[in-house]
Amino acid sequence: MVRIDWFDGPRAALSGLFALADDAPVQVQRYRQLGRVLAAWDGPTVVGHLQLITAERGDDVEVKSLAVREDRQGAGIGRMLVERAISACREQNRSVLVVATAAADTRVLRFYQRLGFRFLRVERDVFTPQAGYPRVDIDGVPLRDRVWLSLDLQPPERSPAHARAVGLRVARHTDHLDELIRFYRDGLGLRELGGFRNHDGYDGVFLEIPGTGAHLELTTGGGHGVPVPHPDSLLVLYLPDAEAVRVVAARLGAAPVIPANPYWREHAITFADPDGFHVVLVGEPWRA
Repeated sequence: MVRIDWFDGPRAALSGLFALADDAPVQVQRYRQLGRVLAAWDGPTVVGHLQLITAERGDDVEVKSLAVREDRQGAGIGRMLVERAISACREQNRSVLVVATAAADTRVLRFYQRLGFRFLRVERDVFTPQAGYPRVDIDGVPLRDRVWLSLDLQPPERSPAHARAVGLRVARHTDHLDELIRFYRDGLGLRELGGFRNHDGYDGVFLEIPGTGAHLELTTGGGHGVPVPHPDSLLVLYLPDAEAVRVVAARLGAAPVIPANPYWREHAITFADPDGFHVVLVGEPWRA
């Protein structure tokens, strides 16, 4: 009888299963020691494994490696491993479980969808010889692209999908309204939706952040002071690609600034608006 439990032994003992799950030994070496591993035991013998690691978003968990010994496949062991992993993540109040697999392997895609996972995104040209993967076909389909799937671990009453839609408008006060309009509308390319003049002593403008449904409201007047910029108070905009960032940067015509957070130095380019607040431009779509 197969039982599922945490594996506390040396990961090298599972090298055959890790190799069965991933054709690139150089990749396996990079992650084999990470996270925790569930093992499927048949008596004293491990016949399957599932590795859980922290995903890119800290509250999420990723199934990094999953394999069942070839002579034991088709007996439901893989499903048992995933179901135990789901239970463990829910016990830890994790939000989302994600997994990545080859787009060419429709059998594996069906396996995860039957367990409730849904398609999240596709990464092209991941399984390449440069990354350590051999040139192979799966049922006549070249092994190239990677598909990410996700499973919402929250109960329906807590899930954002079951919440009412919420609109977002972020308002900021300034003494340099005209300069900020030029920066955000003409430079960054936010569309002006409207505005108001002398509304109880206030002037303002509404700008749309494309593709989000969110608005930026800039106001002036009212006799109140303006907020003081902080190096970690950021507006982060995820643009489609690096070329889009280049176009916006050229349109701004200003020199980038050095952000306080080292992460943004490596992954983005940062500009200061006329009030000194930082705007971060990332050259890839946001990954939820």
